[in-house]
Amino acid sequence: MDLVYRLSDLLQSSLASIEILPGGYKDWESIDVPADSPKPSPGFPFILVEGNLGIPKKVLHSLYTTAISSPWRTAGGREADAVSTTIILLNPAHQTAFNTRKMLIRDGYLDPGRELILTELISRGSPECSKQSIMWSHRRWCFEQVYGTIGPATAGPSLQGWATSEEVRMLPKMTPEAIHHELDIIHRTSEIYPRNYHSWTYFHFLMEVCYTSVYLSDDFDSRREFFGIMTGERLHLTRWVEQHVTDYSAVHQLCELQRRLDHIRGTPIEHEIFELPDPLALVDHAVSLVLAFPSHESLWMYLRVALAISTEQKRAKVLDDINSGRFPASVHRHRLLNWFTKERAQKESLR
Repeated sequence: MDLVYRLSDLLQSSLASIEILPGGYKDWESIDVPADSPKPSPGFPFILVEGNLGIPKKVLHSLYTTAISSPWRTAGGREADAVSTTIILLNPAHQTAFNTRKMLIRDGYLDPGRELILTELISRGSPECSKQSIMWSHRRWCFEQVYGTIGPATAGPSLQGWATSEEVRMLPKMTPEAIHHELDIIHRTSEIYPRNYHSWTYFHFLMEVCYTSVYLSDDFDSRREFFGIMTGERLHLTRWVEQHVTDYSAVHQLCELQRRLDHIRGTPIEHEIFELPDPLALVDHAVSLVLAFPSHESLWMYLRVALAISTEQKRAKVLDDINSGRFPASVHRHRLLNWFTKERAQKESLR
C-alpha cells in the first residue's frame, strides 16, 4: 500500500497535468529527467517533471489491484482517500469510489474545491474519464458543496415551462468565472473524445445555471456576464458544428441554447441586453451546412430543428426552396419534408 499512498500524495500536490503512459516501470526507468526531478525507481515508479505526472499503465494496474483488495470501504480517511483515487484513475465509472469521496467531503476530510482540481486533472489526462457521466455528475455535486444551491426561488413567467421551481432550487450558485473554467474543460475533453454525449449534457447544465442567473441575479453586471457566456457559447457551437458535422449532441445543444435566448425576447429584462442573436441566422447556418455536406443526417436534423423554432415565414421560404430542387434529392430530404407535412396536417386538424 506504500505506493498507493505515494500516488495519492502526488495527486494532492500542485500538479500541472496527469498522463497515463504506455508500458510499465521497466520501459521508463532509463528515461532522462532534469536534475531537479526524481528519477524513476522501484520506490517511485512515476515520471514527475515540472509538475507533470506520468503514470505507467502497468504500474497503475498493479496499484489498482493492491488498492481494490484492501478493506477500504470500512477504512479511515487517508486509506479511503488513497484507494478511491487510485480506483478512479483506472476505472472512472466506479460508483462506490465516488460515493466514498462524497462521504469524505461531507465528513470534512476532503475539500470540495481540491476535489474539483483533482477530477479536472484526471479528466484532462484520461480520455476514458471524460466519457463517464458519473465524473461530470460528481463535479456538479462538488459545486453544490462549494457554492451552495440557489434555494427557494419564485420562478417568474420567463422560467415557467422550462424549469420547475424544484429544479431551479437545486442549481448551484456558480460564478461566471467558474462557468468559464468548466466550459474550457468541456471544450478540451470534447477534442479528446469527439461526440462526447456526457460532456455536452454537462454543458446543458451550465447553460441552465446561466439562464437562471440571468433572471434571478440581483446584480446587473452579473446578469450581463451570464448572458454574455450564453451568446459566446452560441458562437462557439456554430463554429464547432462546422468542424464536427457528425456531432449531433453539439447540434442539439446549439438549438436548445437558441431556444433559451429566444425566450428572453419580449421579457422585462430584454431592455438590459445590448443585442439578442438573430434566431433566423441559425436557419441560414443549417442550410449552408446541408448544402455543403448533404449526406450527413445530423445536419438535416439540425435544419429540421432550426426550422421548427424559426418563424412561419422563414420556414415556408426554406421549405419552398427544398421542394424546388435546390437541395439534392436524398432520403434525408424526403424525411424532412415529410415531417413538416405531417406537422402541418396535425395543426390543421386541431383548428
